Amino acid sequence: MGNKMKLILLNTLIVAGAVVTYSPGLLALYPTNPSILLAGTSILLGLGFGAGLIGGNYMLLKGPEKVEHVKQLTSPQIESILREYYHSTYFGTLARTTVDQLHRIETSTERAVAAVKNRFDEGSMSANRYLTIVEAAGATAMDNVKTAAMRIQMFDDNEFKRLKNYKNDNIPDDIQEQQLALYEKNIAQVKGIIAANEKLILKMDTLTLDISDVTADTEEQSDALLQEITELTEELQYYK
Repeated sequence: MGNKMKLILLNTLIVAGAVVTYSPGLLALYPTNPSILLAGTSILLGLGFGAGLIGGNYMLLKGPEKVEHVKQLTSPQIESILREYYHSTYFGTLARTTVDQLHRIETSTERAVAAVKNRFDEGSMSANRYLTIVEAAGATAMDNVKTAAMRIQMFDDNEFKRLKNYKNDNIPDDIQEQQLALYEKNIAQVKGIIAANEKLILKMDTLTLDISDVTADTEEQSDALLQEITELTEELQYYK
């Protein structure tokens, strides 16, 4: 449901509630009622209607919160920002996918760290080498989720809809084609971040399974995976 429909529904419900509360023949509550309880109820309901009218309209009209200093934000803050776009006609799916990936990166990194600690002695060269690579990979992937959030917060449904129908207005087409190209490039960048992070998650999960098998000699295979993770981490620097 778009914000316009939400505004209509909110204000309709508030007006209907006020009519039912104060109209003769219905609840007929009023502040000067001889009953202190009924008079107090009418005042409290009136304050509630006023707060709902002002607060509700403000929240719906202010639009999504914009990201500032995105790299310094925590995971819950990033998720909160992206959830503002869940109902976006054009970008809702990207926002939901990014939040889902954020959680899976955290989970994948935690699993890999736990597997390393279970397999190797604490403080050993192998443990330190594995942990350094795994933690760096997780941190880089998380930074790129934040970059995706920063890009998503640049999207605007109304603007994108207008640009998708640019031939039907009086603005020069060549200018709007360039504006639309910027939108398409931004969308492609977000999708590229998601795809690159997915490759890293896959390799991290594969490494976790390999080193969790304590009965098998998988050192050579695990080393190869570590190298792949290192290379993917370096590639992800492109998106930061």
